[in-house]
Amino acid sequence: MVYRKVSMIEIKEILLRIAKGQSKRKIRRDLNVHGLTINRYIKECICLGIDPQDCDISQITDNLCSAIARNTTTTKAKGLLYPRDIILLPVKDRIEAYLKDGITKAKIRKLLARDGITVSESSFLRFVKSHFSHLNKNITVRLPETEPGQYGQADFGRLGKLWDEAAKRFRIAWAFIVTLAFSRHMFVFITFKQDTRAVTQGCELAWEYFEGIPRILIFDNLSPVVDKADRYNPRINKTFMEYAQYRGFVIDPTNSGHARGKPIVENSVYYVKKNFFAGEAFISKEDCQERAIDWCSNVAGTRIHGTTRKRPIDLFRDIEKQKLAIYDGIRYDIPHWAQPSVHTDHHISFKKSLYSLPTKYIGKTVDVRGDSALVRIYFKDELIKTHPRMPEGKRSTDYNDYPSELTPYTLRNANYQVSQGKTKHPAIGSYIEFLLSGSYPWHRIRSAQKLLRIADKYGYERTAAACIKAMEYGIYDVRRIDKMLKNEVEKILPEKPENDLLTPFEEPPRFARDGAYFKNYK
Repeated sequence: MVYRKVSMIEIKEILLRIAKGQSKRKIRRDLNVHGLTINRYIKECICLGIDPQDCDISQITDNLCSAIARNTTTTKAKGLLYPRDIILLPVKDRIEAYLKDGITKAKIRKLLARDGITVSESSFLRFVKSHFSHLNKNITVRLPETEPGQYGQADFGRLGKLWDEAAKRFRIAWAFIVTLAFSRHMFVFITFKQDTRAVTQGCELAWEYFEGIPRILIFDNLSPVVDKADRYNPRINKTFMEYAQYRGFVIDPTNSGHARGKPIVENSVYYVKKNFFAGEAFISKEDCQERAIDWCSNVAGTRIHGTTRKRPIDLFRDIEKQKLAIYDGIRYDIPHWAQPSVHTDHHISFKKSLYSLPTKYIGKTVDVRGDSALVRIYFKDELIKTHPRMPEGKRSTDYNDYPSELTPYTLRNANYQVSQGKTKHPAIGSYIEFLLSGSYPWHRIRSAQKLLRIADKYGYERTAAACIKAMEYGIYDVRRIDKMLKNEVEKILPEKPENDLLTPFEEPPRFARDGAYFKNYK
């Protein structure tokens, strides 16, 4: 049978009803108190000098009822020891030392069992609770109320499944909640991911909704925000730290696993899930987001808050909004950071695109920051290259990153080959232009590249002379230019005969026979 403790107020009510002549049966039925208990209170009251069945109501005082409650409370007889106490009291100091060293209760039982001291787990836990409660006190204190605009708290909360139009399936939706500590006004951002990009997007939408930014933002040790949790020196995610610096707020992570470090937003998570999401049907994430903003303004914002006893939206508009840092309204371009290695082809892979770097960085690991417009590449905190952001599957190559002796052969571009030839000598450029003329010049690209190598080998002046001679004779074969230079005949031109034996016609030639001669059809 389970017994319940009767309070002093209930004892006074029983005695008052007895004094008024009410039957014990009715008292038992109305107050749900056993008849034996009623009789015990009457007997104790008589022992204290007052008979409740024959006394004035004014004699039943609080002091009398308090004495009755004290005298009728069931307690363990003084000096009586439980069996567990007989076993464990001799080693009480040893158990206390173990607890102070942070050893778990299960481990302490094992250590005691090695010396033959054995009790059940429940008995041991009750012994610890009754004798060492001072070591397990979980004391909390309320901090002073914060200044308006000083603190905000943020956290993720799991909502449930939503339809994802892009993936064509149901996915788990999360609420990223930002709550202002002074007014308790909140903003809810719906997302399918818990990454740095989602946190940044949620913060951006929150600042737009609040039209301002708090000076300090308190987070749990979310992996998108904190790379390594530490009580004294947490390591903040580089991408989010850059964002916080851009917006001008301070990141303040709580202790790891310490939800009481941000109790305001912890309470908001449960409230959002039960009051906003539960029981609703949403078409998509976008529909859920639109309705969440309306709910923040017209439901959560207009309720009487249990702590402040005021409407959060009124506190926000009247006091806190003016204290927030200014939000410029320009959406932050969220970057991506990565640490790829430079491959032997002079390129790094970043977000499924390729970007070139000079030869000396091959094999090195670099830091890459890419936003929607630019990709910046750093080595040992020094900016070494900037590329325009390329779509997936494309590449951005600066051909000056290649070794100078290989650059001409990497470009299958007719104009580039002509410009390289002209930098060596105008005649060489003219010959390459002559060589690559036509509607499909790429089939002679290798010949143009070979000519550039020949010019480096034999000198620009000699190669230019050979090109001039080849153009006069309509030679398209670069190997013949190579032979000219080997035989050193590039400047020797054939002499024209002094007496031309062929006499040119003064008049256009004509047929010696008449045209009718050829009409020989049968």
